[in-house]
Amino acid sequence: MLTFRMEESSRNREKWMRVIGDHQISGKTAGRLVLVDLIRGLAIIGVVVYHLAWDLSFLGFVGLDVGRDPAWSMFARVLAGTFVGLVGINLVLGHHQGIRWQPFWKRIGILTIAAAAITATTVLIFPQAFIYFGILHAIALFSIVALPFLRAPTWLLLAAAAAVFILPDLVQSPAFNKRWLAWIGLGTSVPPSNDFEPLFPWFGLVLLGMGVGRALLCPAIAAKLSWQPQGGMARVLVTAGRWSLVIYLVHQPILLGALYPVAWLWPSRVANQDARFLQACRASCTRTGEREVVCQSACDCSARELRRAGLWQIAESPQLTPDQQGQINHVARACFGAVPRSDRDSSSETK
Repeated sequence: MLTFRMEESSRNREKWMRVIGDHQISGKTAGRLVLVDLIRGLAIIGVVVYHLAWDLSFLGFVGLDVGRDPAWSMFARVLAGTFVGLVGINLVLGHHQGIRWQPFWKRIGILTIAAAAITATTVLIFPQAFIYFGILHAIALFSIVALPFLRAPTWLLLAAAAAVFILPDLVQSPAFNKRWLAWIGLGTSVPPSNDFEPLFPWFGLVLLGMGVGRALLCPAIAAKLSWQPQGGMARVLVTAGRWSLVIYLVHQPILLGALYPVAWLWPSRVANQDARFLQACRASCTRTGEREVVCQSACDCSARELRRAGLWQIAESPQLTPDQQGQINHVARACFGAVPRSDRDSSSETK
């Protein structure tokens, strides 16, 4: 019986290796599917597109606030979710025959150094919203946390994924609001950051990805997905997927390095920044029932005073701490109080 099982296992492994190629299931590129590289390539191109739009918005080239726009925000979450899900798929494909510790820890080391570099850089460039637990931090940690699930039954994978998705709605505490604990994802508020993928609920996507990875180990499914790039564009995307970490690390310095000098010469840069702020401010004000003339006057005043007080960068941050929100609210209340009494009285009469 033992001999039969070993022979059967050997035949299944050989069949799988024939499907995706011996050179891709063994050695340094073990368990690699070209289709996975293609998906990762599409995702990293999407990241470059999103960051270009974000940079244009942040530097005032366009009036749209990309960081707060619902469509762009959803696009960013889909991209991040794709990378997190691929963590689970790659873990299964690369280590289903046993964890290859040396390449695993080498990859974790590279990710950790890259994540630390991202944090250090964003502390200098975006001190009010630096990245303390972004996508690279998440991928490094999630890869380690997922190791015990490599041998777990599939039903346990799915049950754990459901629990990870649900827990943040059931358990929340201010104790997790500090940056050094915010990565867990169970706080009542999130410290400001330009990129944030906490353990709960994002780790659930890794577990789902591991389930997908197990499905890909099925020879019948692998045979259908044994695709090879034929055109130039497909090959470019596959190559981008295999070099996604390098692209992720270098694309923002290149984009910002090219755009920053132009931004200072761009005649409408400040006007676009003001337009973005005023649009959000007026929308928030009118939702309280105030008249448009009151909101316009108060928001115009707020924009001027925030710049004068050196709080403009804080106001532009996608997320604010309670102290920062208090500073901005103080300016807004002062500006609202400066609105002519006749306008405020007219506003009260219409309510």
